[in-house]
Amino acid sequence: CKISNTSTHLFTQDTFEYLKPVSATETDVMLHSLGSGNESHTGKFPFYVTSGSWLADQTVMAYTMPQAPDNANYPNGGTQVWLYAQRRTALLYVYRTGIGDCICRFGLPPQVLAVSPDGQYVVAGWIAGKVSEPLAVYRVSDRSRVTSFDPSVMGALWDRSGHRLFLTSFAPTAAQSWTPEAGVSSLTGAEAWPYAPGLSPDGSQVAYTAYVDPNNQVDPRIYAYDVKAGTTRMLVDQLRTQVIFAKDGWVWSLDERVCLPADQCPGTTMPSGRVYAIDLSTGVNTEISWGYGDDPHGQGGIYGWGVFAPAEFWPAT
Repeated sequence: CKISNTSTHLFTQDTFEYLKPVSATETDVMLHSLGSGNESHTGKFPFYVTSGSWLADQTVMAYTMPQAPDNANYPNGGTQVWLYAQRRTALLYVYRTGIGDCICRFGLPPQVLAVSPDGQYVVAGWIAGKVSEPLAVYRVSDRSRVTSFDPSVMGALWDRSGHRLFLTSFAPTAAQSWTPEAGVSSLTGAEAWPYAPGLSPDGSQVAYTAYVDPNNQVDPRIYAYDVKAGTTRMLVDQLRTQVIFAKDGWVWSLDERVCLPADQCPGTTMPSGRVYAIDLSTGVNTEISWGYGDDPHGQGGIYGWGVFAPAEFWPAT
């Protein structure tokens, strides 16, 4: 199943919801079954949108629109963050687009936009170089800013329930957590989660990619952090990247090879084309066999292996 020009939520193990704009003032929410291919209409939003973060009950949604450049406030343009809640849509805030680039294996950090599972908070922002503004959290009820994080925080992902936020930075800064009640706190046993961190569907583990030596980016490895136990472990001592949860207890990851001069890689390694599944309970690795065109690179088109990234599950589904 290939998805383009919209955003989706994994709803159950074999269904997902996606956005289907139908007019300038209406976007349908569609439920698609992977097994049967059948679709049903589950709701609508009173505006045009192709990408955003929304709750399963469709009471809260955050989405973005581009902000045009201007010499005074947005020299490189910006991003408008819009919030739909209490049946009202309004601009929440605008942040600047940073001026930067990264000729490296993973590129710039991705944009952040996510509604907390309990629908009470929104986190948004993008650390993309000079003049970037810090990631910020807003309260949904009164649309006020609750906090802005240190500029070194480049990523944020919500826990599977409530409103605990995991904060990520480049190594050697370890991952942290934040709640409006306690503020920023350290995570026992956590290291840096610099690249593509993602939670397991049940929220018990975080999988991510990191370099063995962050100052010498030649040996990427994949890791898992146990949230309850507060422990970190390397999943396999081989060149691997972009680990994602396929389901609880199972991850997929990309095998990597060293770049050759003819490859003209932005980093020192690149995907070999092989994808491995790992049973976290046994550590057994199994190469995945794909049908023609079904591999992540083939599905990704011009985005290539970049589409192989953590998914967003709704809680308790």
